[in-house]
Amino acid sequence: MSQSLTKTNTPDQIDCLLIPLKDKNLILPNVAVAEIVPFSHLLTTASNVDWMLGRIDWRGVPIPVVCYEMLCNQGAPAPNPNARFAIINGVGNYAQMPFYAMLVQGIPRLMHISQDDVKPVEAFNIGTFDKSSVSIDQEAAIIPDLDLVEQELIKQL
Repeated sequence: MSQSLTKTNTPDQIDCLLIPLKDKNLILPNVAVAEIVPFSHLLTTASNVDWMLGRIDWRGVPIPVVCYEMLCNQGAPAPNPNARFAIINGVGNYAQMPFYAMLVQGIPRLMHISQDDVKPVEAFNIGTFDKSSVSIDQEAAIIPDLDLVEQELIKQL
């Protein structure tokens, strides 16, 4: 009798999403992402900052859209037919913003990771909104500071 070897989710593992951006990946716990939705029409907003792209209608609620690259003072991503929005669950207690969207450049990939899988790496251009730079199974990724992202976004609402 043969058994197939598959990586199963154990108590010391966390389901995460590797989220593609323009020239890097973000890694987020799966519970931080409510949904990945197709790119859709953006509603304009009266924002003073270029990184707040506008709003989208998600489940009947208008939510703000953030471009993480531009928030980190990097160039805007080129138009991409694979672009999507990641709907992020708010981590703060902001009643006026329980969710927000982040522009992503493709379909996120589910990863089951343990603490041993995450290796810190030195990053030359770590941004203000990046908590740390890591390597997970040979994949480079940024752990974003979602608290700080939300605080900055709340200032603009």
